[in-house]
Amino acid sequence: MLIAELVLPSHGLLGVIGVVSISAAIVMCFRVNLWLGAGVMLTCVIATPFVGAWVVKIWPKTPVGRRIVLGFTESRPEPLAVQIGQSGVAISELRPMGVVEFDGRRVEAISELGVIAAGQSVKVVSVDNRRPVVRAAGADKREDVPA
Repeated sequence: MLIAELVLPSHGLLGVIGVVSISAAIVMCFRVNLWLGAGVMLTCVIATPFVGAWVVKIWPKTPVGRRIVLGFTESRPEPLAVQIGQSGVAISELRPMGVVEFDGRRVEAISELGVIAAGQSVKVVSVDNRRPVVRAAGADKREDVPA
């Protein structure tokens, strides 16, 4: 039942039945003979970690395991399309997100201060979550502070 749990999508039902079956077998061994029950229980307790480690190590390499278990990926993130301080032109209106063109490459960007109209020059002030944060070129960050 425990092996069938690895192959069949039973949502844990076969696993529970397998554990109950092993427990019932140990109880039946105790009913036959005290030493037989103790030996079977000790064998199950000692063998369980080894069988579990074997399943974790070998199972993903089997044909069925390769279909069920996800493989490892060696993907690396692409380098950032823009650098801090780089200038570009807003292609769409940024409120606060929109498309900005940097050296012929269009990138989705976030406006730092309010709405930036399409066609306006922008400058990258930071990068947040691999997305450039831009400010309108010539805009001062302290516009709302009285002099």
